[in-house]
Amino acid sequence: MARIIIADDDELVVDIVRAALEARGHIVGALPDGVAVQAVLQSKRPDLLILDCNMPEKGGITALREVRAAAGSYDIPVLMLTARTAKSDEWLAYQSGADDFLRKPFDADQLVARAEALLGDSRRLRA
Repeated sequence: MARIIIADDDELVVDIVRAALEARGHIVGALPDGVAVQAVLQSKRPDLLILDCNMPEKGGITALREVRAAAGSYDIPVLMLTARTAKSDEWLAYQSGADDFLRKPFDADQLVARAEALLGDSRRLRA
């Protein structure tokens, strides 16, 4: 069981991600934008962070850069989940510190598999 936070302004996407991950026994919290990510990370440390690139106020790339720059969160695995389709967007996400990149629309089983792979990698590195 892992604690996962998804930051996405699309409620349907959040519902799909939450249902898929909770069916595997994970606890999922949802945030509406990148501004909320920093506020939550000051008090809670998730095992995985899923960020949408396009959100109001602060997008996922900016939030990701802040996560990587902060002492208490720099090593949290991050999966970017976005509707952006350009290869340059994927490159930018990886250059900003993303651990994985998945495009919308997505297959829920693939999302779970990739999330759990990141969780497994993270646990092995901490051991």
